[in-house]
Amino acid sequence: MSSFTKVYWRSTGVPAWGLIFLIIIAIAALLAAEKLQKRNPIVEQNYSTMITAATTMRQAMDVIKPIRAGMEPINPVTDPQRSGLVGISNSIVTSNHGGKTSKQTTVNPNWAAVAVKLMAEAGVQKGDRVAVTVSGSFPAINLAVYSAIEAIGAKPVIIASATSSQWGANVPGLLWIDMSRKLREKGILHHKETAVSLGAIEDRGVGIDDQGIESVKRSINRVGTEFLYPRNYQEAVAKRIAIFREAAEGEKYKAFINVGGGATIVGPPGIDDQFHNGLIYDASSRAFAVDTVMGYFLQEGIPGIHFINIKNLADEYGLPIAPAEPVAVGNGGIYSASSYRRWLAAVLGLALFGMTWLIVRSARITSVWRRSHDHNKSVRPMV
Repeated sequence: MSSFTKVYWRSTGVPAWGLIFLIIIAIAALLAAEKLQKRNPIVEQNYSTMITAATTMRQAMDVIKPIRAGMEPINPVTDPQRSGLVGISNSIVTSNHGGKTSKQTTVNPNWAAVAVKLMAEAGVQKGDRVAVTVSGSFPAINLAVYSAIEAIGAKPVIIASATSSQWGANVPGLLWIDMSRKLREKGILHHKETAVSLGAIEDRGVGIDDQGIESVKRSINRVGTEFLYPRNYQEAVAKRIAIFREAAEGEKYKAFINVGGGATIVGPPGIDDQFHNGLIYDASSRAFAVDTVMGYFLQEGIPGIHFINIKNLADEYGLPIAPAEPVAVGNGGIYSASSYRRWLAAVLGLALFGMTWLIVRSARITSVWRRSHDHNKSVRPMV
């Protein structure tokens, strides 16, 4: 610093007691925000089940990986974890376009914990019936749902669509139904699909050539389950509902779980986006303008669990987007049993700001009044 430089300090006019008071208020606000966190009893009560489901999913992922590598090389660019659960760009069994980042985001065993939490919030307990629809587009989320059902001990009725969009389970001979079959053979999963359709447009494989259709049918035959082949959209919806009703054996379903955006499940474009992701109990009136499986269950008073818009769900539950490295079981915000009350933090912040402004303003007014008073006292009359 130059020897000619002068530093001037001017008092803010805030008295020492005011500064001490603000410090006390700030500490009190911080302690209140920390101590009054919102507890999540669902996580607290189901933590061990969430860990069990995620562990099952990790074991299943370890089984699928070498099987997939032996059938189709795994591209480390599109599947950086080399999981085998991210498919290829195109194949004879690919139904339509798909988002690669979303598929990469699902490669995380802790999605099974998300499935457990959502099912627990819907009231699903051991022995309860759940209706499930899946496609091949999100094999990792399918795996998460199956693992969660195993961990909870629920009784599922599952209807699957065999084909997949890009980057899903779209390797010929290793569709989702092939994966689940192999996992049952290994004793990791135990629940078998009740019925399987071709999927794709109109749920009849429209847009897939004859070679692809034959490949899908071979996979369905290997599973050895009912082949669902509707004549049109309306029949596709009606047949699924009929299967669910018959398989329930007089019991009421506790929840309906869907993975993906199949048209027969949530409707065609313009209707499908009326069903929000996560746990839903109702939808706008527009959602019921067309018959859908999701709409049927909601109208029956049965909550839906909808796995779509994967990146948004990942943000909501504290899971990473497209992780490049394997994620450990138990890692993620989904396991947090407490969270900050944002409204409370906002109120405390505004209160602290308002108190600071008030004290500073009061101190300035007092300072101005004192200077004026002192000035008046120092003025002497001229003679």
